[in-house]
Amino acid sequence: MNLKPKLGLRVSVLLLFLILYVASIVILNNYFVQPRNRMVERLVDGRFAERFAECYRQVPRDDEITTEVLIEYRQVIASIAATQHRTNFYSLAVVLILMAVSSTLFIFGFYIITHPLKELQVATAKIREGDFSVYLPPTGTSEIRLLKQSFNDMSRELESVQDKLLQAEKEMIWKELSRILAHEIKNPLTPIQLSVQRLEEKYTDDPERFVAIFPECAGIINQEILNLRGLVQSFSTFAKISQPETTVFDPTDTICEILRGYESSYSLKKELVKGHLIAFDKTHFYQIFTNIIQNAIDASPPEGTILISLRQSRSYLVLDIVDQGQGISPEDLGRIFEPYFTRKKRGTGLGLALVKRLSDANGAIIRAKSKPGDGTTFELIIEEYREHPDS
Repeated sequence: MNLKPKLGLRVSVLLLFLILYVASIVILNNYFVQPRNRMVERLVDGRFAERFAECYRQVPRDDEITTEVLIEYRQVIASIAATQHRTNFYSLAVVLILMAVSSTLFIFGFYIITHPLKELQVATAKIREGDFSVYLPPTGTSEIRLLKQSFNDMSRELESVQDKLLQAEKEMIWKELSRILAHEIKNPLTPIQLSVQRLEEKYTDDPERFVAIFPECAGIINQEILNLRGLVQSFSTFAKISQPETTVFDPTDTICEILRGYESSYSLKKELVKGHLIAFDKTHFYQIFTNIIQNAIDASPPEGTILISLRQSRSYLVLDIVDQGQGISPEDLGRIFEPYFTRKKRGTGLGLALVKRLSDANGAIIRAKSKPGDGTTFELIIEEYREHPDS
């Protein structure tokens, strides 16, 4: 068992300063103050007064004795003055030395305290960046060593917690993904199963009826298979987004090509500027636009009109898609780009999340503005491509 007392940094510094001051007082007292006091005592103890009185009482007066007394008196006065001078000089020297030592100790103590704090600052910055493997050597005073040890323990605990959180997050994602897939796959499987059962019953009991309902059931089955394929494609596309293959093109032409497949069935209004180029992955642009336009169609009433506008704003092109639906509540508006978030009865919640990821991959900005009852506006902001003069 270690019974050796441990002094803290502050206590050690205070004790050192106390020792220095006491030593200074002792030195000044023993070597300067006490000799001066003895000289003064010799002067004032009455010996010189008595000897001067004897000189005055002598008749005739002895000039040698008087001269001797005067010389001794002057020597004592000179010794006192010299002692006083030395006392002042050495006192000043001791004070200056004490100040120098105190300053040196202060700078040294300041370095001892601030250097480990700098190390802690750097280590904390690394942890903030996600590097939990940082380690501080146990150097410095006892308090600093304890602080570093606590920091190292915290770092190891944070690394362990991070690993556990990542593992839990992966498990949660897989569980959520399994739940969504099971739910989404179950929806199209139900009409497929009912159609097959219906065909089996009619094939045995009523062959003529079987022939009559076969096209209808086959159409239902094909449609649901297409829905399943689209579901799988949505999950696959969201899980892996390829690096953009940037090409320069006029977005107006691409938008008009996409809208040809919708114009016969829906009311669309176009306000598109021409003659402006963007550097964008054309496939990604198609996916972004079709997901937003399909979302607008799903939200709009049958008689509603969807506005598609492309305008220039400074060095950017802004694509707006405005529907006349019921709008989105403020609570849901901040979550519409989250994966798997949807208020639709049928939907994976991956369409707008895919739009967000593709926009980010191409350096574009996607925003949504909506008020309940006033429809929703999706705004895609893309930097306009300007050809370099030297190219």
